[in-house]
Amino acid sequence: MPMTTQAPEKDHSVSNDRTPPQGGMRINLPLPSRKMMFTGLDIGTTKICAIIGEIETDGKVTILGVASTPSQGLRRGVVINLDETIDSIRIAIRKAEDIAQVQVRDVFVGIAGGHIQCHQLSATVDVSNPERGVTRADIRRAMTRATENQVPMEREILHQIPQRFIIDDGPVLNPVGFASQKLTAEILLVTAAVTSAQNIIRAVSQAGWRVSGIYLEPLASSIAILNEQEKELGVAIVDIGGGTSDCAIWSDGAVRYTGVVPFGGDAITEDVSKGLNITRYDAENLKKRYGHCNPSEFDEQDTVQAPAALSNEMGTHSRRFLSEIIEARIEEMLLMVKDKLESQGCYDHVYGGVILTGGASLQKGIVEVAERVFKKPCKVGYPSGLSGLSGVVSSPIYATGVGLVLYGLEHEREQVFLDGNAFDRIVKKLKSFIDWYG
Repeated sequence: MPMTTQAPEKDHSVSNDRTPPQGGMRINLPLPSRKMMFTGLDIGTTKICAIIGEIETDGKVTILGVASTPSQGLRRGVVINLDETIDSIRIAIRKAEDIAQVQVRDVFVGIAGGHIQCHQLSATVDVSNPERGVTRADIRRAMTRATENQVPMEREILHQIPQRFIIDDGPVLNPVGFASQKLTAEILLVTAAVTSAQNIIRAVSQAGWRVSGIYLEPLASSIAILNEQEKELGVAIVDIGGGTSDCAIWSDGAVRYTGVVPFGGDAITEDVSKGLNITRYDAENLKKRYGHCNPSEFDEQDTVQAPAALSNEMGTHSRRFLSEIIEARIEEMLLMVKDKLESQGCYDHVYGGVILTGGASLQKGIVEVAERVFKKPCKVGYPSGLSGLSGVVSSPIYATGVGLVLYGLEHEREQVFLDGNAFDRIVKKLKSFIDWYG
């Protein structure tokens, strides 16, 4: 069985301006010098999905393999049974390998869950040589000072995302070379519970693969869904998964906030199960086949059938009532997301509207409910611009997995471009415990 393509030799040629994978300030990133292959592993509450993508030298992405398996051993993004999680990871990746006819060694893993936190931080330092101008060493000192004594022992840094830098003359995106006495760095610090992150890494490692990087899932979905114009204008992305609803705000080309609501599609299924007195299995089937977010679409004569939970007798249920249950829960979840977004002060900059993704975003009528809740234009986002098995992954269900493949490319290009300068230390603390399990 062929092995994955080895990492290319470092190539310092650059492409047009691109936003780095952490969603911060703009830098130039190089195109790959040869074909490369990356695997994204979306470890969700309801499914574990592995996507293998090949990157051409012109940046074109071809999906070689995609597979998913029901998720066992996780709850709302947190490992609760290590052995079951390992088995699910192994099944998903091996299925994807069989389809792609390649052997995977490294994976980029998504992380989410209620343990994720983000904080806006800033720090000011004296520029070492004001006449020579701001250097990358000055930037490193400012970013390091911003996070000093800000991360408790039980938490681990996932991302330090530059928001902007301020020199004597005012804010700039990239301060290198500017003459200034002072430099202020404003960053978005994203942290995770150490144990939660380590348990995911341990599960992947014991399943037989090496973790090349961990990336926050709503940011991965953003890579797959959003275009540069949307990031500039200002949008909120809401990724409604099985156990959680993850959200992020983009404005002026950078991530301004990310948060998590501990409810997702499973909560809708549970409500349907209890409301109709049917099993969760039947509730999930009814939700997917007949569910709608607008009860007015149906009258009392529109019915569906499902067996009662405690007997084999077939019951008849109103589609209007089914829709009322679904609408109520989705509206409640989106209101919780809105409350989180509004609490940050940057929600007013969401001029472009709200983009929904994730499996639950496929629920019929959800856009109308979202527009009623957010009072902004809303749409469902799909991964696009892919070849190969693009028809399979061009669904909100696979947004995170596709985004993790694209993050693999951006991560590699960033390391090539940033080799030897300040920014390649941004994820140093995360790499330290990834390598411990590698």
